[in-house]
This record gives sequence, structure tokens and C-alpha cells, in this order.
Amino acid sequence: MSSFKYQCVDLTGKETSGNLNASTISEARTVLKDKGLRVVSITESVSIKSPFSSASFSIKKTTVGETDLYNMSKELSVLLRAGLRIDNSLEIVTQTAANQALKECLRSAVKEIRAGKSVADAFEKTGTFNNLMLSVIRVGESVGDLKMSFEQIAGNLQFQIQFKAEIKNNLTYPVFLILASMVTLFIIFKFIIPRFFSVFGADQLQHLPAVSKMLFAMSEYLNMYAIFGVITAIVLFFKYVGVKKLFHSAYARALSLPVFRTLILNLELSRFSYSMHTMLSSGIEFIKALKYSIDLIQNERIRNVFQPALKLIKEGRSIGEVFSGIEMLPDIVPSMVTVGEKSGNMKEIFLELFNVFDDRFKRAVKKIVILIEPAIIILMGIIVGFIVISLILTVMNVGNIKL
Repeated sequence: MSSFKYQCVDLTGKETSGNLNASTISEARTVLKDKGLRVVSITESVSIKSPFSSASFSIKKTTVGETDLYNMSKELSVLLRAGLRIDNSLEIVTQTAANQALKECLRSAVKEIRAGKSVADAFEKTGTFNNLMLSVIRVGESVGDLKMSFEQIAGNLQFQIQFKAEIKNNLTYPVFLILASMVTLFIIFKFIIPRFFSVFGADQLQHLPAVSKMLFAMSEYLNMYAIFGVITAIVLFFKYVGVKKLFHSAYARALSLPVFRTLILNLELSRFSYSMHTMLSSGIEFIKALKYSIDLIQNERIRNVFQPALKLIKEGRSIGEVFSGIEMLPDIVPSMVTVGEKSGNMKEIFLELFNVFDDRFKRAVKKIVILIEPAIIILMGIIVGFIVISLILTVMNVGNIKL
């Protein structure tokens, strides 16, 4: 099977290009015509294979990430807006997708759709897409507007990607400072201090000042146990604890700390509000939107506080009244939800709530980052100052030491 590079024009007159695998050039033309594309030019691609290229050396992504799903949703919304059928659109996206796992999922979905299954059921069978995406697709399919569904999905995924990237960017410099400080202290205690004290014998060390003895003991402990201890701790951590388990446990307990309580609450409420806005805008009923949005909350304690709201609303209680009874929620939430319930415009209310909590979260992160930097510098200054004072006192007491 050969690869052919093509340039085509779709039904709306928009130019499109890409690569297509087929046995012959005539077969490639037939496939493109079946997709509703008019061929402008088509040529066989010439590929140069490396002697080292083999299955053992190929690196393929085996998981589907948020970026892959965003690109897929964005491309599908564009193709559907151009008037292409969903199965043809999925085939085109499959050819352009770089992620091998996503390719397999989309191929499977195309087969299921052409066999008569709904788009949502075909996507659900792959096991790759979450409940939020499946619900939005199911609603769009029921009203005959799948392009709107994939636009909403792309918007939600874009928010998630940008949100995580912003957090990482804010934490990059503090993390760099912490790692640089740890490396500096390791070098000082591992190499510099042992060489300084190597001129003294075991008997002479007894006559050193108390701070000098403390400094020497710290360097000795680091020399003996640090490397072995760190390696053992890392191995045991990844084997028995796991990153996700530790993160969720620490994240839940961090809600009890005054400094992090407001930060975490604003983060989770902004994510919750944006999810509610996305699903309500897609036409999903309030109960389902609330259920899926609660599932997206990462902090276990906050998620558990929200859970009883589902049962109460199903029993007929007003939404504003139920939200008023939820612990930890700022006063603005039940007030705004009550206004949205009475006006019948809940999706816009949750968008406003998202803007409020997103702004609060960003301002809180900036304040913490601003405080972290000088705190690390001050701590390093105290540690280095202690080391320098200890060494100076040692030099000053050399006269009292019998060399």
C-alpha cells in the first residue's frame, strides 16, 4: 500500500490537503470522491526508510491526552460546518491524527457508525471519551447539530488545557528556586564542608564550637545516608504509594490549611462552574449536568459536600435552596443560582460564577507566588549564613585546637 499526497476542494469550495493510503492512484481518487471531495492534484509520496526503522525502535503514543481530544474536536467541528458527513469527517481526522491510540478509536467509531449505531454510542464503545463528552455529543445528535457539540467539547478542553498550563507556568520559577537550593545545599554538605573539616583529626574535632560540630555531623550524615536514602525512598514511593494516591490524599487534607483553603475552593468552583456552563449550553438537563460537573471536582472533600445536592433537587427542592445548604460555598453562589433559577438563565449565571472564581484563583496564585520567592531566598540566606558563621568560628578557634 502506497501513500498519496492530495489537494482537493470540498462542497463549499474550501481547499483541503493531506495524505491518503491506497493501493493505486485510482483507488485513492475513488476514496476522495466518496468523501465528497473534488480532486485538484494527487501524487504518490516518496518515503525514505531508515535502516534502523523497525517496530522495536518506533515510539507511539498509547494514551489519548486532552490536547489530542481538543485537536480532534476542533477539526470535526470545522469539517461538519463545511457540510461533510460525520463518518467522512472522522475518516479525514483519522488520517491527520498523530496519536496512534486515537487513530484506532476513530477507526472503530467509523465502523460502528456505518453499521448503524449512533455517534454517541460509537464513541462510548471505544472507552476513550468521558461522560461529559458523550453527553454533549448525544444532545447534539438528538437536535441534529453535531458541529455545535464538538465546538462545545473543544471549548471545554481548551479551558482545561489553558488552566493547567497557567498553573504550571506560575509554579515554574518557585519550583526552579527550590530545586536549585537543594542542589546547592547538597554540593555544600557533600563536598565543601567535608574537605574543610578533613584537616582536623577525630580528637581535634572535640574542641570545635558547638555549631561547627553540628555542621560537621550534618555533613557526615549526608555523606553516609543521603544518596542511598533518597534512592530507596523514590523506589518505595513509586512502588507502594504512587503519585496519584499521594496527590489526592494531600489535596484533600490541604483544604484544612487556612492558606490553601480559599485557593483550592476557588480552583474547584471555577472548574465546576465552567463545566456547568458548557453542558447547560449544550442542552443537557440540569440534573445530568450537575452530576457530571460534581464528578469533575478533584478535591474529595468538596465533591462529597456536593453529592447530597443531587438527591435533594431530584426530590423537588429548589436549586437555590439546595445550594444555600451546601457547606463551604461562598455567599455569591447560592445568591447567583437563585437569580438564575428565577430568570431561567442558569447557563449564563454559571459563566459569571466561573469568571468570578477564575479571577479570584488567579489573584490568589499570584500572591502566593510573590510570597514564595522571597521566602525561599530568606530561608537559603539563613542556612548559608549558619554555614558561613560556623566556618568562621572554626577558623577563629584554630588556636585552641592542638594540631
